[in-house]
Amino acid sequence: MSDGASEVELFTHPICSGCQEAVDALRKLQAQGMVRLAMCNLGTPKGRRRADELGVDTVPTIRRGERYDVIMGNADLSRVLKELTEGS
Repeated sequence: MSDGASEVELFTHPICSGCQEAVDALRKLQAQGMVRLAMCNLGTPKGRRRADELGVDTVPTIRRGERYDVIMGNADLSRVLKELTEGS
């Protein structure tokens, strides 16, 4: 399914308590060929610049094209994962 894999960029920070769950879930989808995952760590200068360029100031945030989803809890993460697996 890698031909139709969605491009996903995940913005995280090392001290973010909710980021690891998003990382784990998206890496699982990546391993299944459902997404092509790019990670952006706001704890690094390069990651901070990337986030600033795109206006991302909350983590975890998942970017899919022009769409940005701020993950504020399990319900948000579940919704995004469902959309990714169903091709929305």
